[in-house]
Amino acid sequence: MLLSWLFYALSGYFLHGLASVGDKIILKKIIPHPASYAFWQGVLSLGALLLIPFGFYLLDPIKAALCFLAGALFIWGLFSFFWAVRRSDVSRVSPIVLSLTPLFLFIAEKFILNLQFSNKELFAAGLLIAGSLLLSADFIEEKRFFSHKIFLASVIAAVFMAASLFLMKSLFLSGDFINVYIWSRIGFFLGSLIFFILPSWRGEIFTSFSQLKKPSGGIYLILNKLLGAFGALAIYFAISKNTAALVSALQGFQFAIVFILVFLFSFFWPKIIKESFTSRELAEKLCGILLVSAGLYYLSFL
Repeated sequence: MLLSWLFYALSGYFLHGLASVGDKIILKKIIPHPASYAFWQGVLSLGALLLIPFGFYLLDPIKAALCFLAGALFIWGLFSFFWAVRRSDVSRVSPIVLSLTPLFLFIAEKFILNLQFSNKELFAAGLLIAGSLLLSADFIEEKRFFSHKIFLASVIAAVFMAASLFLMKSLFLSGDFINVYIWSRIGFFLGSLIFFILPSWRGEIFTSFSQLKKPSGGIYLILNKLLGAFGALAIYFAISKNTAALVSALQGFQFAIVFILVFLFSFFWPKIIKESFTSRELAEKLCGILLVSAGLYYLSFL
């Protein structure tokens, strides 16, 4: 069972790492406004309706509302994340969200759901979170990448995402995985409608539509969201089998993928993504990756 949920979690975060780098490219070159990107993310989430033949049924109004809320909270968290990424670097915003989300989830699951964590799990999670925090040290220290607005947006993203994952875990405990997932994706879409209702953002969405009509723009967005969708499905399945806090702590693996890809793009294809790293930053990030690797090893084999 351990290797089962861990395999799905790592597979999901690997796909999310690829999608995160794609998010950076799209936000710069195809859909520059975070609200319009979050809106299209919500629209494309309706692809989960293809899973209806595999286990969909009606829920009572309260559970349906909780599913909708879980989906809406996550899309609002993504908007905050995209907003911060647009104004900073994905390799600097991600670690703040990655480190705070499991912390909030641990508190909620421990004291609300009364879920138990073994010493081994807590130690492994600590290594994983410490790795993510170390990877984010340059974000806090270097002024040109730091602002209170960016930091606040990152914290808000973590709060919304943690609340969403907490609700999803609660729903998985009392419902079928596929059915809960489908209902939450509907909430994902409903939550994205707020970006269309507000006049200032609606104009950005219409503007982005012209970019999506270009074959390259639309295809790239769809492929990127497919990566994210399959990644999300794998991660949620892992959450249904284990605590959301522990699965969320594994996001450090996603960041390692993001850093490696961003570094390679910056070196070989700087016209697509260009982020600069000092020797100190590289050393910090490598140490962070080592801590994440140690956490994974401890969780898997000891």
